[in-house]
Amino acid sequence: MYSTRRKHDQPNADLSIRHVLKGAPQDLWLDTIRRAKYASHNTLISWMLSQPECDFAIAVHAFYRSNPAKHLDDPKPLPAHPEPDDIFSRVLIQWDIGFYRTHRLAVEERDAPLRQIARLNQKIIARPRGSLPFQVPARFLEPKGGTTLSLPAHLSPTAVHNIWKKYADAGLDVPASAPGLPRQIAQIKNRFLRRTERH
Repeated sequence: MYSTRRKHDQPNADLSIRHVLKGAPQDLWLDTIRRAKYASHNTLISWMLSQPECDFAIAVHAFYRSNPAKHLDDPKPLPAHPEPDDIFSRVLIQWDIGFYRTHRLAVEERDAPLRQIARLNQKIIARPRGSLPFQVPARFLEPKGGTTLSLPAHLSPTAVHNIWKKYADAGLDVPASAPGLPRQIAQIKNRFLRRTERH
């Protein structure tokens, strides 16, 4: 589901994002994983999934971004130590050892698309009982509950300059121009260009 190309590469970009997330509310974590665009973000996502405070909604988002249905086409046992790109295995292993039991945030359609849930369910039902070398938790097939994400303005990657810069450097999905005056100028330029193109 992630693009394989990444526009921004900075050696410590992921570490900068981790620094922002440490101690931040899980709302920012969910907002951050929704901004992930590239396969190279899997290292950051694996780190998030390995933290005890990681909310159920974040794990569900990561799980469905890993295209779980394809893992049922040729199911393999989960590795003892999954690579950062193996998000599917990481989620299931962490779940098995007791992670993601805190479910404060709501799972939305963009986190777990209904079509993907239905496809995964069909593949599980079609297989003989006990034939999978792993178990997909029932809660992942019907992820209900929680409250809608509510991100404080002082933590918003689109509104706070120093957070925006770290997210932009990491290649996460934020506006191209910095908040404040630079973005206002960019918006005025874009409006002007659109107007001149119409004439």
